[in-house]
Amino acid sequence: MTVGITMPRAVESERSRLLKSINEQAFRLLQDETRRKIIFLLRENELTVGEMASRLDLTAQNIYHHIKKLQNAGLVKVTEEKRLGHLIESYYTVTADTFVYHSDEMTEKSTQSFIDILNGLNEMGARVEVSTENANKLSELHKERIRLLNASPAASDLCSSCGFSGYFMKLGPMNPVLLERILQYRSTMNMTDEEFERSLELTKRLRQFLLSIRTGTKRSTRKRHE
Repeated sequence: MTVGITMPRAVESERSRLLKSINEQAFRLLQDETRRKIIFLLRENELTVGEMASRLDLTAQNIYHHIKKLQNAGLVKVTEEKRLGHLIESYYTVTADTFVYHSDEMTEKSTQSFIDILNGLNEMGARVEVSTENANKLSELHKERIRLLNASPAASDLCSSCGFSGYFMKLGPMNPVLLERILQYRSTMNMTDEEFERSLELTKRLRQFLLSIRTGTKRSTRKRHE
């Protein structure tokens, strides 16, 4: 199982990763609605316990109880401390933009993955030739397309390491297939006209390759020549 909390916020300079793997303890903490609300608040601003309590209409003691658990689990951290008289006020933020927990890790091997894809096409009636050569060629075209689309590192990491993926976005659960489309649409919108034309050419090359390895097409061609 994989669960993530994805936050549409620009990565700050001090953060080294968009994606952070978490353990089962942290995963269980995020099942609590109040803690998720705290995470969502801290994705936008660095806040004190008092500020979070005010925004969530809870007591500071209640927030402090949750924030210590989140901090011990590595989900939030202190970014700054200010002295106010005899008190020290701490400001908190999240430690990553996306948190992911997975218990069914399935490491992807590129060639085998694309052999599986070719076999999957056959199961859907596409009738393609399954070979290591074709799998490697398809892998190259896929990677070139990913580079061109500038796909999200989070999505790439999740797809390559997890059997099943799930996300919690601000508005609720998000189907991973739909999230992938969102990322692709965003990348398409950010393209220059030249990059978009290149993407169309690459899509054409990909289609031509897939058609070229269709076993049914080869048989039909031979029959016509006979």
